[in-house]
Amino acid sequence: MQLDNIAVEVLRHQLEAFCGEGAATIKRTAVSPLVVEGGDYSCTMLDAGGKLVTGGGHIAYHFYAATNAIAGVFIEHGDDIHDGDVFLANDPHRGGGLHAQDIFVMRPVFAEDRVVAWMANSSHLVDVGGMQPGSFAPDATDCFQEALRFPAVKVIARGVEQRDIWNILLNNVRMPDLVEMDIRGLMAGVDVATAKVQQLAERIGATALQDGFDELNRRTESAVRAEIAQIEDGVYRSTSWTEWNDERFRIPCTTTVDGDSIQFDFTGAAPQTQHFFNTKQYIVKGKIGVELQRLIGRDLPLNQGYYEALSVLCPRGSILDCVHPAPVGAAHLMASHDASEAAMRTFHQAVAASAESPSRPFLSSSQTMSANAVVTFSGKGLSGATDSWIMIDGTAVGSPAGNDRDGTDYNFYLVGHQAAIQTNDVEVTESWYPLRFDYRRRSCDASGAGQFRGGRGVDFAFTVDGSPGLVGASIGGHGNVPMPGTAGGSPGRPSTVELHEPDGVVNRIGTLTQGFDLPEGHSYAIRAAGGGGWGDPLDRDPAAVVADVADGLISVDEAGRVYGVDAADGSTSGRADILRARLADARPPACVPAAVDAQNYASAPPRPIAAGVEQRGGVAVSARSGAVLALAPAHWTDGCPLLVEEVAHGVETRSYLDPGTGHILHTEVATAGDERSFESSPKRWRTWSNDRTQ
Repeated sequence: MQLDNIAVEVLRHQLEAFCGEGAATIKRTAVSPLVVEGGDYSCTMLDAGGKLVTGGGHIAYHFYAATNAIAGVFIEHGDDIHDGDVFLANDPHRGGGLHAQDIFVMRPVFAEDRVVAWMANSSHLVDVGGMQPGSFAPDATDCFQEALRFPAVKVIARGVEQRDIWNILLNNVRMPDLVEMDIRGLMAGVDVATAKVQQLAERIGATALQDGFDELNRRTESAVRAEIAQIEDGVYRSTSWTEWNDERFRIPCTTTVDGDSIQFDFTGAAPQTQHFFNTKQYIVKGKIGVELQRLIGRDLPLNQGYYEALSVLCPRGSILDCVHPAPVGAAHLMASHDASEAAMRTFHQAVAASAESPSRPFLSSSQTMSANAVVTFSGKGLSGATDSWIMIDGTAVGSPAGNDRDGTDYNFYLVGHQAAIQTNDVEVTESWYPLRFDYRRRSCDASGAGQFRGGRGVDFAFTVDGSPGLVGASIGGHGNVPMPGTAGGSPGRPSTVELHEPDGVVNRIGTLTQGFDLPEGHSYAIRAAGGGGWGDPLDRDPAAVVADVADGLISVDEAGRVYGVDAADGSTSGRADILRARLADARPPACVPAAVDAQNYASAPPRPIAAGVEQRGGVAVSARSGAVLALAPAHWTDGCPLLVEEVAHGVETRSYLDPGTGHILHTEVATAGDERSFESSPKRWRTWSNDRTQ
């Protein structure tokens, strides 16, 4: 069936509305605060073969994960799929979703006596068993310790509930009443969306419905590839590190753009480990798609066609595509976020090298989701019964700075996004749990400095009130490795977690700590990470610096020391001294470029290599000063003086300076002794020495 543009858009919005209704049903029927208040749920639609069509709800990361869950149904049940069946799965190793707590409830949609679609709903359950209340177990060394895990099983068969499955599930979780109600909320959402799709299939026919699915995916893939084709061909590299307190696990990403194709290759990622942040390839790819949609295809559905345009390679047996029985309790956090952030940094580099890309206005510093700091607690609740819960206040990290604006406070996205959950109101949290907030406010310091500064994370603390004591598990990333800036912007601040005793004693603990005690009257405090800045801090508008001082975001000393601004009158005489000091303190360039004929390269048209760096013929120069940085095809930083500063044990920042002025062109965050962790090499730069006609 041929569909014109209007028919395709009408169908698209119908399907999105169906998922929206299914998601709204979850919110209205579930009971736990993380789902109802936090918005940790989704409703996903797939075609008869399990290809992604669209989704609704807050957690877009669930959408692509649903393809793995439906594939698991096909593996486990084959042709034994009937009208009225409802399936449940939660094991990432065997047909689950993002991690064991994010359970999937799935139902086939029948019309004309055959499956025409699938609905797959997911939300975070308060507990699914395992060694730690809440089922986040940082100390787990395999998946058997983490949670009760289900491959795809029928909880309803031909409309009849399977009480044996329900009994196994509810007998192995700590708060069965809450868990059952939240699962039934997912089932209610599936039922609502299923009925809507059935009505549509009955009206237009099952074949026409599948044709519509196919056309939506075809058009989406074509549109995404058209935008990729506007990006400069080349190779772009970036590296992230996942932390386990003082350990670092390397995640390198090499992105290759070739015509309308793009490949994110994580070859070299650390081997899987006995830590709970191992993840899966489908989770990494799903996250990259969600993040990439902020830059290309912003008005397109996030469907199978979108993902078909992307190639994501994760080595089998690595932390990015682990094998059973690796622990995967935080498969949706930490390493998967670090991987998607490394991928997005490479993509930003590619866009920065592409003069014609429509994504250039959306360039920003590195995303900050991997710096999330959540915590679970268990103990006697307000009713006197045992309770357990997760607090997501620490997910309110600061966003990266944009290329034309400051970062957003309390949000890991510079601009709002569907994948974000919501932090509960203080009053809601206090009404449910035995605690009293001492404060929840913006974290203030000069981290994330830049022409545009990074967003500020939350700074909060609460005191145990109404319980003899709690046992906690802290789950947070980037307690040592800060989120990097871009184009000379400074890194943001890392996360910190502290336990405060009533007598004022403060004990700092790791961002990954299981089983710490918090007696009544003691306090728990987090200062969440902040985003990196964009551009050299010395380029910041002095009036903005003075305003930051007035707002309490930075001190008078920081205004002068970091920005070179006198907070009293806004004068900038201190900037010249800072520039001279940088050049005096810097290490010499890695390789001084050979002498070139200035007349030859100066007349060549400028083409971007990186933010603030231009290619003129076969020469890389500073866009600000015209100073020669490198000759093709060498790394463009070869001629940059280098400032190195240790920020944590084994972690350093490296600032590459404009040799003509002392301004910072780029600051990377890397482990000490490691090679350069980034590269921006458009094809025209890499091949210049072989093809002088470009």
